[in-house]
Amino acid sequence: MAKENQHIILAPSGNDEKKIIRREVEKQRRMEMSILCSSLRSSLPSHLIKGKRSVSDHINEAANYIEDLKKKINRLEIKRDKLKMKSSMVESGNELSGDIRNSSVVKCVKMNVIRDGVEIVICSGFHDCSSSSPLSDLMEIIVEEGCDVVNCVTNQVNGKTFHTIKSEVEDMTRLDLARLQNKLDYAILL
Repeated sequence: MAKENQHIILAPSGNDEKKIIRREVEKQRRMEMSILCSSLRSSLPSHLIKGKRSVSDHINEAANYIEDLKKKINRLEIKRDKLKMKSSMVESGNELSGDIRNSSVVKCVKMNVIRDGVEIVICSGFHDCSSSSPLSDLMEIIVEEGCDVVNCVTNQVNGKTFHTIKSEVEDMTRLDLARLQNKLDYAILL
């Protein structure tokens, strides 16, 4: 006699349903973690994750990077406070020591896109009397970013020094104005 193939259909029990639900929840959690880790990895500078493959390495690098950023923020806040103090002393008419009088207290950096280039205006509170001019450092940054300096005019108005730097840019689409602004701001703060 030939045996007939019998198919037994089992109804899922309550225990099986719980396993399926647990499996789906875990799958969803792993997917969310993967997306979050990918987002974290894309937020880090490439030199920090270069050659590192594991998620724990990326998390460690992120933690170190955040600590470095906190330290930089603290240093910049201290510099900002010192500049505010110097500025308020000048506005109130107090006498300043020689090293403060000779330093350049920057009030603003403004960038304007002009025909075929960029105009950068730097307003400082004091005339810089030091031998190594920060203006040459700023021009070096401008040239590094792909601008050709055409002219630079310095004017003194009401005790403030204004440097107007006009530059030409061969291809404006390749110029990253935000990066140039950040570099100039950073260089001036230092």
